[in-house]
Amino acid sequence: MAVPPSQPADRDSTPLWSVLSVTFFASLGTGVFWNAISFIAKHAYGFEQERTLVLYLVMGATYTVGAAMAGRITRACARWMWPRTLLVVVILVQVALCLLPVLASGEWALWCAVFGVSFASSIIWPVTESYLTAGRHGKAMRSSIGYFNLTWMFAVAVPLLLMPPIIEHHAQWAVGAQAFVNLVALLPLRWFARAPGHHDEAQAEANVTPEYALLLRSARVLLPLSYVLNAALSPILPYRFEAIGADIMLETPVTATWMLVRLVACAVMWRVGFWHGRWGTLLLAAAAMTGGFGLVVLAENLAIMLAGFAIFGIGMGGVYYAALYYAMAVGRAEVDAGGTHEALIGFGYTVGPIAGLAGTALGGGAAIVGIVWGLVGVGALGAARPYLAARRLRRRA
Repeated sequence: MAVPPSQPADRDSTPLWSVLSVTFFASLGTGVFWNAISFIAKHAYGFEQERTLVLYLVMGATYTVGAAMAGRITRACARWMWPRTLLVVVILVQVALCLLPVLASGEWALWCAVFGVSFASSIIWPVTESYLTAGRHGKAMRSSIGYFNLTWMFAVAVPLLLMPPIIEHHAQWAVGAQAFVNLVALLPLRWFARAPGHHDEAQAEANVTPEYALLLRSARVLLPLSYVLNAALSPILPYRFEAIGADIMLETPVTATWMLVRLVACAVMWRVGFWHGRWGTLLLAAAAMTGGFGLVVLAENLAIMLAGFAIFGIGMGGVYYAALYYAMAVGRAEVDAGGTHEALIGFGYTVGPIAGLAGTALGGGAAIVGIVWGLVGVGALGAARPYLAARRLRRRA
């Protein structure tokens, strides 16, 4: 195949509905691998808490490396295929990987599926985010990101709501079912342009303020911290439910609470535009996700845990929406901008299990909260520096 020209004729914005369709079906697998794999590992393979944390550590490290390389991989593959074709190939790889735990009974199949799907999805999401935002600016970009967030955040919660009937005896089928879901995700790619749309530099500059770059720097500190919290929490949840005596049928639906609240938080940010360009949004979101995490880990009953999940979801939604919007607005919708965004998520997914392992070794719940809060406190100093720089710029103006 010839090298794709830099400005092909079909580089208009890809229809939003097709991007959202791929997002929905691909995100069902994200929900299984990032939020439900701990329940699958415990009930289908007999993993203890420490081994589950190691599983999440492998996923996070793999995802970080893949996402950081997404732009380079896309450019390297451009000699042979368009970005749309690359998506097809990677999704087909995921189909094969998801079948492994069903076709093979050994624990190795789970590890291979986790490793391979983590790397594959680290390519899928930066490319998809470029298709989502390229050619869209200002309000149009915020709106498309709003639809995107509502779509994937709802989709990742769906597996947790559907898993109770199979979690105890057939949990590996939750992974196997994603093979079919990934095949369905291929269908909307028919309406994708061969490459993400052209992103006009003049319009991009006109729709950002001088503080956007500083807001992005702060959000890029908070984003991995939010996933440190998430990745420290997800592997230990089956054991936290066991500790408070919750029924096994309630475990995954209750866990889905924070994801559904996150969806609501993003819906509010999508419809109410006052938050962009404001530092208070990042501050409130950071406080909510940190406080909610502590409540969930230290909860002594289901009611407190539910409250913690709700607060946690508000914070996670606020940080994610802001970070993605500033990344794509300042980064001009390129695959590299999405790759950096996803790599930061992967970094958080890597550090979170390490913090969880350290806290477990030191005694459990309180130690995990202390270590994770310590990491967040150190990170908060880095998030505050861009804010202080913005204040200095305002005084000079």
